[in-house]
Amino acid sequence: MSKNNFLLIFAFFLISFSSIAQERTSSIEEMRRNAISFNFLGSTPLLGITYDRIVSEKVSIEIGAGIPSVGAGFKYYPWNIKESKVLFHVGLSTSFIFTEPYDVWGTSDKTGVFMGYHPIGISYFGKNGFNLGIDLGPSVASKVIPYGNLKLGYRF
Repeated sequence: MSKNNFLLIFAFFLISFSSIAQERTSSIEEMRRNAISFNFLGSTPLLGITYDRIVSEKVSIEIGAGIPSVGAGFKYYPWNIKESKVLFHVGLSTSFIFTEPYDVWGTSDKTGVFMGYHPIGISYFGKNGFNLGIDLGPSVASKVIPYGNLKLGYRF
């Protein structure tokens, strides 16, 4: 076997093994894309349960119901969603808060009030399904107030 043939075969095997060994760690295809979470504040003011789904490598959407509201929103992850990393996110959510009998906002409307929330925070998606989110940001209902969210859940 000549030296050139040996180098050609060696290069072929080296390229083959290196391409097989690469993992798709940045892809969300292998991730658990759905989650059920318990929320304190967030899109379900006071307490609630949310369902969220990862829809792309940078975006997740959520819907929720709780005491005393229903809500929906999305989060944007500028540096892609990955497992086992603390990730920065920004987002936008809206809730309809049933004010009767929870009129903590002092509105004159007895049925409810819409609230917008701009979360800025961090999320963690664990390999075994653990889900954590913490954020803070401005909220607008009848006035602008600081607001936050704590989310603990399970991804499936």
